[in-house]
Amino acid sequence: MKKQALSLLAVALSSAPYLYAQAPRIEPEKWADKPVVSKLDNKYSKESAVVLFDKRKVEFVDEPKDEIAEYYTLHKIVHINDDRGIEYYNKIYLGITENADIVEIKGRTILPGGKIVELDKSNIKDIKEQDGNVYKIFAMEGLEKGCEIEYYYTYKRPVSYFGREVVQGNVPELETMFQVITPDRLRFEIKPYNFTVTPTDTVISSRRITQCTFKETAGADEEKYAAYQTNLRRIEFRLSYNDVTRKGERLFTWNEMAKRIFGVYTYYTDKDTKKIADMVAGNGWDKLDDEVSKITAVESYVKKKFSYNEELTSEDGNNLTGVIQNKVAGTIGTLRLYSAIFQNLGINFQFVLTGNRDKFIIDKGFENWNNCDNPLFYFPAEGKFIAPTRPDYRYPWIFPSWGGTNGLFCKHTTLGNFSTAIAEIKNVTLEDYAKTTDNIEARLELSPGLDSLTIDDRQIFTGYAATSFRDAFNYSNEEQKTNIIKELAKSYASTDHILFSEILNPEFDKANTNQPLILHTKTKSSELVEKAGNKLLLKMGMAIGPQVEMYQEKPRQEPMNIEYAQIEERKIDFVIPDGYKITNPDDLKIDQTFQENGELTMGFVSSYEIKGNVLSIHIMEEYRKTFYPLSQFDQFRKIINASSDFNKVVLVLEKKG
Repeated sequence: MKKQALSLLAVALSSAPYLYAQAPRIEPEKWADKPVVSKLDNKYSKESAVVLFDKRKVEFVDEPKDEIAEYYTLHKIVHINDDRGIEYYNKIYLGITENADIVEIKGRTILPGGKIVELDKSNIKDIKEQDGNVYKIFAMEGLEKGCEIEYYYTYKRPVSYFGREVVQGNVPELETMFQVITPDRLRFEIKPYNFTVTPTDTVISSRRITQCTFKETAGADEEKYAAYQTNLRRIEFRLSYNDVTRKGERLFTWNEMAKRIFGVYTYYTDKDTKKIADMVAGNGWDKLDDEVSKITAVESYVKKKFSYNEELTSEDGNNLTGVIQNKVAGTIGTLRLYSAIFQNLGINFQFVLTGNRDKFIIDKGFENWNNCDNPLFYFPAEGKFIAPTRPDYRYPWIFPSWGGTNGLFCKHTTLGNFSTAIAEIKNVTLEDYAKTTDNIEARLELSPGLDSLTIDDRQIFTGYAATSFRDAFNYSNEEQKTNIIKELAKSYASTDHILFSEILNPEFDKANTNQPLILHTKTKSSELVEKAGNKLLLKMGMAIGPQVEMYQEKPRQEPMNIEYAQIEERKIDFVIPDGYKITNPDDLKIDQTFQENGELTMGFVSSYEIKGNVLSIHIMEEYRKTFYPLSQFDQFRKIINASSDFNKVVLVLEKKG
């Protein structure tokens, strides 16, 4: 669910439970009066920078009119070792919007000789990002090798009783501290991910301090085929108990969230229900034969006729009557529209909220509502999903990173005349690997002068692989489409000299039955062939397009995560010119596979046969899972590199003796 929906659910959470005496105001962050540059252990000498101290603090305080406020503080001290460290830290980006209520910003540079350069607050600038929001940035002055920078800022932010702090980056951290400070009646829980630390809980002068401190966090490098953000150390926190109003009762459970979600997304008036009934009858959806036909017809209609606006957060902008009239909705209005139609049609569905396995996950044992960002509909009879807020996806395909991970399933239940939902945390299953393909069917033939190739190529995409191309071809103008075709042709033929091109099945609705999107091109390329005396050198490996290489000196740190499981099958025919033979066809043969419990899970196998004057190459590369454990890295790397090795194959053609 988008944060807008979550904020609507939490409207009631900032009122009655907090009607108590005002706590002391937040205590300002402090730093040393006479700082000195630290002497680092030699083991850090090759690091561009080292974070000496990293403190995050989330503080809740009671305010007048029975309200509560939240303040966030970040305090860092960083030692700079080289020019790269200077470049990285000479500007500090603050996650503070222009409308934030800033309490304090301070910064300074401590030079090796002891001189201190204080932050000139006139250097604090606003920068506008692509999302339209304006954030704060400031420059640190006087940086040189061996210096240290120190800065902290505190600002008031909207109240949320859930959070997430990533406490690992690309440089080492020597000491890290995280605190949640609240009035003593409120008890937060902290849970670490990807590492172990034991939080402490202390009450001092009616203020509860829940915190954890840890040392020696290594820097983390980004690795190919790894969920970098997910694998970083992070701390999640949530409000679990209020010892005054609901003592002993766990707050914000998954069941409570499911009930709230169901209540919000199924809220419609009698007038709304009548309008939905008219819409259903007017489109004849109730006359369709089966449930899948109804689901796909509704999804196609809504995504063509209604606009989705993520920024539309007001209740007025999401009430169903307004949505139907204006043909535009935010997350809440979109979910209400679909659910009202499905209820009218008698379609059994469940609301599902997912995380994103590339960034964060839903933990059954730790109810962080902030991880439930992405809405889906699940249809139990079919075991399939739709992504209502993604106009580029169609049943049964969803954004892949929303699947292969836990989701919160809101299962409808009835208590007398009252309808609600209970929560079930389980895996959001992606479609079977065999339904997603990225295939090539090509025929290569030399020109009469033997100095260029004519390549008749079909790039065939199904399943998840087809989605991004359908998106591109449906939302691009003609010039953009031409450029896309040129780039794709160039990647496989090493030329954008296109003789002919066509795109088959680009329509979004073709995804319902998994009809392949096909890019058919005919190109003329001189880049893949060259003469060497009486020989011809044919860069046959390039016909499968560029491939990823995984050659690394450092030991692998993280397990392998790929966007979606798939098959890549290539069938390539090459017409051998009269009077020539291929001297090294066995260079085309590669066999790298891996089985787990007797079942193939990944592999790259290439083979060939020659019949008459036609060389036929067959390649089967497949990855049947989205996740491979670190223990299988060597096998995974061999298979990835097998495709890269094939990429380098050059066939030698000689005249027959």
